[in-house]
Amino acid sequence: MVKAILGYDIMPGMSVEEYERWLREIHLPDLSRIPGLRKVVFNTVKDIVLGETTFYRIAELHYDSIEAFERAQEWRKQNPVSTERGPTGKTDFKFYVICETEEVEFQN
Repeated sequence: MVKAILGYDIMPGMSVEEYERWLREIHLPDLSRIPGLRKVVFNTVKDIVLGETTFYRIAELHYDSIEAFERAQEWRKQNPVSTERGPTGKTDFKFYVICETEEVEFQN
């Protein structure tokens, strides 16, 4: 599995309620059209244990493989989202990385 992991804050001047409404009513439906994007996981930050950088959320976009991610990126280039619908002016990205994922489960 491959994940695109994004850390971000909400842009100043935008309320949490406005952001969440845009995210769920506009952005998620747009993301759902991307071929190869299997799921999105939202990790809303509640506390900083180590470090000083703050994030509103860390999001994970799950793909089956790097090839699926690359095909999705190509599709996004060919099908751009309008500025009004996209994250510009709403999301203050701190990082966007691509990770190969290995999961280890414990039987506790």
